[in-house]
Amino acid sequence: MTKQEIRKILLAKQKELDSFQVRREDIAIQKNAEVMDEIQQHADRTLALDSLTRNWETASLIAEALQRIEDGTYGMCAECDEPVSEKRRAAIPWAKYCIRCQMSVDKSSAETRLVEAA
Repeated sequence: MTKQEIRKILLAKQKELDSFQVRREDIAIQKNAEVMDEIQQHADRTLALDSLTRNWETASLIAEALQRIEDGTYGMCAECDEPVSEKRRAAIPWAKYCIRCQMSVDKSSAETRLVEAA
């Protein structure tokens, strides 16, 4: 894939994320007389916030990928400076890390979450 094709894909995904909206009611905290309704609203609110967070993180990665295209560093791992595989870039055009470094980042992130939860 050429960098122009990748840029086009990234911009389309960015536009898709920009159109995503969470309604205020989706994340508002409301008290209900019914316990089950309150539990359901909590679950719905958690899903909406998780979706909002994932979209924000993806939008940030897309902006970084577009900047790396401009800088001429697109396709290089941000951690080890090795090339990110063509197959990985085709699947996730905003990939910041090679698969080895991504696994390391994911492991470190999971460990941090476990420590914070304890």
